[in-house]
Amino acid sequence: MKKLRITGHILAVIQLVFSILVVILALATRFVPVGFGALGALILIMLDAFVVFMSLKRKKSIRIVAICLSSLLIILLAITSYYLYVTNKAIDDVTGVKTEVDEINVYVAKDDAVNSINDAVNQSYVFGLNNTDDQAHIMETVNSIQKDLGVTLAIKSYDTIFELTKAFQAGEVNALITNTGSIALLDSSEDFHDYSQSLKIIMEKKIEEEIEDKGKSGKIDDDHFCMYFSGIDTYGAVTIRSRSDVNIIGVVNNKTKQLLLISTPRDYYVPLADGKGHMDKLTHAGVYGIECSMDTLGDLYGVEMSNYLRLNFSGFKDIIDNLGGIDVESEYGFTADMLEGKYTFSQGTNHLNGDQALAFARERYAFRDGDRQRGRNQMRIIKATVEKLQSSDMLKNYSGVMEEMKGSFQTDMEKSDVGYLVQSTIEDSSWEVLTYSVGGNDSTKSCYSLGSEAYVMVPNEDDIDYAKTLINKIMSDEVVTQEEINVYLDNKDAEDLIDQSSQEQDMEAGEPE
Repeated sequence: MKKLRITGHILAVIQLVFSILVVILALATRFVPVGFGALGALILIMLDAFVVFMSLKRKKSIRIVAICLSSLLIILLAITSYYLYVTNKAIDDVTGVKTEVDEINVYVAKDDAVNSINDAVNQSYVFGLNNTDDQAHIMETVNSIQKDLGVTLAIKSYDTIFELTKAFQAGEVNALITNTGSIALLDSSEDFHDYSQSLKIIMEKKIEEEIEDKGKSGKIDDDHFCMYFSGIDTYGAVTIRSRSDVNIIGVVNNKTKQLLLISTPRDYYVPLADGKGHMDKLTHAGVYGIECSMDTLGDLYGVEMSNYLRLNFSGFKDIIDNLGGIDVESEYGFTADMLEGKYTFSQGTNHLNGDQALAFARERYAFRDGDRQRGRNQMRIIKATVEKLQSSDMLKNYSGVMEEMKGSFQTDMEKSDVGYLVQSTIEDSSWEVLTYSVGGNDSTKSCYSLGSEAYVMVPNEDDIDYAKTLINKIMSDEVVTQEEINVYLDNKDAEDLIDQSSQEQDMEAGEPE
């Protein structure tokens, strides 16, 4: 009997320790309102007191029940502690990210016998630079090489990455010093499609740079703000500067509980917020840093972006695999022809693994609406993944999902700011998500980052003006409905069909003299 009593007391102490740990870890996530945390703490203390009370009873059977109950509670609390620890670690990793990395590499031809920067310098290589790269970072790389090797590099500079590549092909330079973003621009172009496959890297330099804290201007409050959602489609760290294929403004009103998502096509032809207003595709702004993307969109819509959230779709696929796949609704049946192979999707519900989901999110050539449809499909992938994260399947590989999170997400929002929004959602879950996409006209224009003409989408000013109207309504506590947005879109589509029909009739009839 005495042993049972001692055992019961020991277990009660362990149970109390785990109870305190659970409460501390739960509050540390910043997701749990203090009131909820206090209530949870009270319940756990009462359970602990109940177990102690039972262990003091004279009946052996009651003490055994108390020991069994306490053991079960300890196991549950230990598991809960583990999940909360993993959650806290993941949140800490992805929030409050105030830096990004510009990756500068030295490239030579894939079949070049040179395998290091030392070899290239010893063979008196001429190094080519691209003037549209961040020149401060390029010169930091050059100076670093010269200092480390005690030499002065032979250098030639070119106005654009296209001119630099042509000079490299012509033998004017033997190596390229440029950032990974510029190489990605080459890969996506018609003239140098997948050009990186013909290159190899003989030196890497990663330069970390602070991201300006937009939320400190005094114009932002916790309940009304705009933030930038950036979706990149590259392998590697999410912190690396890269083109942004998904560009969404999230207009948040925590008073009316409305979130307006405004999607802007990646090929929108806009002036870059680089201090010089160079005209380029919106996606290319990401090569110059996430600040450039944020400010470029902010200038387009006349708003100030307080924060950003960046998502790497290539890393996102690992999360989907850890979840056991996702169910995605496809508006159309189509085939995505990727380098990895062909993927076929049917109209309606499709169960997708990570690779299939990535192909679904990447494809645009199969659609009449091209990039606009791709943007809608990417939103479907995100929505389906969020729904799966909320299901019981999340628990099957919770730690794996959390581990992948830090490679797929990052935001400069502080943990406390994210927690504030989550807490308000817990207290009032009646959030409404509204969506709107702007459009434009297909064209071919000169792009600054490429130094040549490329396909672009010229913005539809009426669409931009309507987006500004919606933003002002949301920020002014005016309730907006998805129905009124759809009415505008339906009317616009009808006008577009009339204009298209009129143009086709004019073409058939011939131009009037």
